[in-house]
Amino acid sequence: MENNLLIISHDDAKLEGGDFKGMGSEDFVPMADVPDFFWKPRVGKQGFTRQYEPGNHFADMDQVGPGGKTLLDLTKDDANVDPNVWERFYDSVTDILTKEKIAEDRRGLLPFRVWQIFDKMCDFAKAGKAEEFVCAAGVLAHYVGDACQPLHISFLHDGDPERPVKHVFTKGKKAGQTKLQPLGAGVHSAYEDAMVFQNRSAILQGLKQTPRVQQSELVQTGRDAAIATIGLMRNTFKALPPPKIVQAYVNVGKGGKAASSKLWSLFGKQTIGVMQDGAHFLAVLWESAWTVGSGERNVTRRSGLTPKEAMDIVKDEKFLPSMTIGQIGKVLRGLPEARPEEPAPTPVTRSRRTSPPRHQRAPRTTPSSAHPARSEAGRSRA
Repeated sequence: MENNLLIISHDDAKLEGGDFKGMGSEDFVPMADVPDFFWKPRVGKQGFTRQYEPGNHFADMDQVGPGGKTLLDLTKDDANVDPNVWERFYDSVTDILTKEKIAEDRRGLLPFRVWQIFDKMCDFAKAGKAEEFVCAAGVLAHYVGDACQPLHISFLHDGDPERPVKHVFTKGKKAGQTKLQPLGAGVHSAYEDAMVFQNRSAILQGLKQTPRVQQSELVQTGRDAAIATIGLMRNTFKALPPPKIVQAYVNVGKGGKAASSKLWSLFGKQTIGVMQDGAHFLAVLWESAWTVGSGERNVTRRSGLTPKEAMDIVKDEKFLPSMTIGQIGKVLRGLPEARPEEPAPTPVTRSRRTSPPRHQRAPRTTPSSAHPARSEAGRSRA
């Protein structure tokens, strides 16, 4: 992994420089940025986008379903870390503003994406496939980075849809038209793009303090990895409650540098903390998959990959295929035994699809490699 740092991520100098324009059209994209800038529709321009990739990047863990239960509530029971349970949950909720059913490609499945990739990393290590192991480890960095970002795991991802406001278009073809949008729309980019980008030096310094992995932390299965991912999400919610971020953005009353500066003053320390958690967890998963697959014995290649080798691997749709919550159970090992299916409850209007879906919004201006995806893990820290 040390030999492949520049395949997985940009180096510190590149991150400090902050020039990431046009990544969606580049021939080579660091593995940590492949999910956004190579696989995600409307972003990647190289011809290898995947229809179902967007749902792999998030999960709205706090949206309320029947009986007042959220996915955070349901997954207090490990048996509910099951894509079939989540699919039924999504069937039971509708969009707050549109009242529409949640489309299959909009049903977040982030913990199961981690499960899927962990399983394959173990397989690659066991088979001695160094190239595939490195690429899988690199793209896993992106999803772990998403899992410790509060506005990637909440229905408040871009404002509060339970407090809608009227937005008037002032230019373009829609000038003069109005639409309802969540109160605080724009907070996602203000926090996760502008704030992070403006403070990337402090974040990078903070990530260098990420604790090393202890043997007792290693996990054995993809299912364990998914459960631990949800634990990471819980800790993120505790450290950075999304309602507080949204309200702080609303209180500023405008976007731009004023908003991102205010957010950093309130949440900067906690943001570095959850990124350290994500970086540490990424290292746990890398070390665990290597151990489970006996990589030390089976992997003989230790030299760095070439950019072409890496891109040839991630161009293949069969490499870590992007799936929906309804599909992904087919490739996961160790699913819990099926429970008797309960009658579907009456849908409630508590989902967050009130602003443009994630794949229609601009990607981060800062690449995922400036998040926990920054590959300190190659130095035993993630």
